[in-house]
Amino acid sequence: MMNDSDTCANMKVTGWDIGGANLKAARISPDGVQIIQRPFAIWQERDALPGVLAEMASQLGPAECAAVTITAELSDAFRSKREGIAYVLQALQEALPAGVCVRVFGSDGQFHEPATAIEYPLLVAAANWMATASLLARHCSNCLSVDIGSTTTDMIPIVDGLVAARGRDDPSRLIHGELLYSGALRTNVCAIVQRVPLWGYWCPVSAELFATAQDVYLLLGQLRPEACSSPTADGRPATAPFAAERLARVVCADAEMLSSDEIQAVARHIANEHMQQIVKAISQVSARSDVQGPIIASGAGAFLVKNAADQLGLPCTSLFDVLDQGIVVGNDREDAAVTAPALAAAILLSDECHV
Repeated sequence: MMNDSDTCANMKVTGWDIGGANLKAARISPDGVQIIQRPFAIWQERDALPGVLAEMASQLGPAECAAVTITAELSDAFRSKREGIAYVLQALQEALPAGVCVRVFGSDGQFHEPATAIEYPLLVAAANWMATASLLARHCSNCLSVDIGSTTTDMIPIVDGLVAARGRDDPSRLIHGELLYSGALRTNVCAIVQRVPLWGYWCPVSAELFATAQDVYLLLGQLRPEACSSPTADGRPATAPFAAERLARVVCADAEMLSSDEIQAVARHIANEHMQQIVKAISQVSARSDVQGPIIASGAGAFLVKNAADQLGLPCTSLFDVLDQGIVVGNDREDAAVTAPALAAAILLSDECHV
C-alpha cells in the first residue's frame, strides 16, 4: 500500500496529537481536511482514552493511515514516560479499525513503528513540535516557529531549511529556552505573576488554582468564549463575567469587593507580565540561533505570538499563510492553527507515501 501510487493519490490520513489535556486530530483526504479538538484530562480519566479516541475517529471518518505525536506521557497518570507512550499507543490502536497503519513521529524528524516507539519511548516523547517545524522547514528556510498552545510555548529556529533546535527532549528544551512552560489557556495565574496592583499597593497573589490565563484573555476580549477549550478553575462557564469572578479570587477577594475597573487592571497587569516572559524567550532563542526570517505563529495563542512580534519589531505571519497547501481555507485556518502538529503529522506521512 505504501508504494502504490494510485492508492496513495486517494489515501486518507489522520494525524493525531495526543496530549495530557487536549486531544487533537486532523484528517486529510482528496475531499479536503477535517479537524477535531477535545479537552481530555488524562490524569483524571485515562481509562476513557480508547473510547474517546474511537469516537473522534468515527466522527472524522475512515483513514488508511494514522500519524501520531504524543505529549500525554508527561502526565502524572503514568509513573514514567515509557509507561505513558505504551499506554497511549495501545489506546490508539484499540480505538482504530483493524488494518489502519499507525506511525509515530519522533524528535529525530522521522516516523517509527509503534513497536519501536514503545521500545525507545524518549525517541517519540513530546515530539509534536518537531512535526510542525519539519513541515514548516520545507516552506520557509529561515524563520522562528512559535506555537503557543493551551499549556506551553514552543520556539523552534529553522536555519538554512533545517530544524536548528538544540533540545530534543523536554528537559533539554527547557534548559535551552526552546520550551516555555506557559500557555494561553491552562496556565495558572500564580505561575505568571507573584503580585498585582490593587488599591494603590502591590498585592501578592494566592498560590491557588483560582484563575488561569484563559480568564485573563477572555476578560480582556482577546479570546472568544467558543475558543476557550480549557476547563475553568471553578467549573463555571468560560464567559467574561465569570472570568472576572475568578480573577478577583486571585487576591482573595470577590466581584463584590472589587470594581470592574480594578479587576480589569489586575487582568491587564497579568497579561503584560505574561507578554514580557514570551517576548524575552522569543528574543533569546532568535538571537542565539541567528534567525533572519520572520516569526511564524500557530497554536491557540497565535494572537500572543503576533503581539510579541510587534513588541520586538519583527515580521510575523500565520503558519498556514506560509504553508499555502491549498487544503486549509476560510474559517478552517483558525482551527487548523490550534491543531498544527496533528495536521503537520498527517501531511508529512501523506507526503512520505507519495515519494
